[in-house]
Amino acid sequence: MTIKTNLNKIISLSLVALTATSLSFATIIPTKVAFAEPIRQKSVSPDVINEGMNGVWNLQWRVNGWLHRGRLRMDGNFGTMIVNVTGPNGRKVYAEQQMNMVPDANGYTLQGSRPTYPGSNAINRAYQPDTFYVESGRRGNWQMRNCSDYSGCIPVRMTRIDR
Repeated sequence: MTIKTNLNKIISLSLVALTATSLSFATIIPTKVAFAEPIRQKSVSPDVINEGMNGVWNLQWRVNGWLHRGRLRMDGNFGTMIVNVTGPNGRKVYAEQQMNMVPDANGYTLQGSRPTYPGSNAINRAYQPDTFYVESGRRGNWQMRNCSDYSGCIPVRMTRIDR
């Protein structure tokens, strides 16, 4: 009987260990990344202002110690952008906004509207819509500045992800 009792104890201990391990993994599963895939919009305008901006872009800029990271998806004159903002104290703000391309004298602006929490229709009052000024650089590349109610325009780093 001692062998059977020992086997029962080993099986019980194994089940306890397996349960504890499973529970510990549940606490370290990462949360969703805020760069969720936005809804693709089709342009309703027959005249696309700048086809060179079509596709997906990573944007990054810093304002008063707050680091902004955006994923911009443009299709014609319209698009969406999801922004992750990290403050100097570690506070995080996430927003998704609809983007609209508007012509300007020397380039064009991308105007954000109606910031919401990513993946929902709930308005995010902690985030103001962005306005970007975009123009063609000397070497044919795009230069972007965020001109959203700051003292002056802030340079934005742009990296194309895909078309």
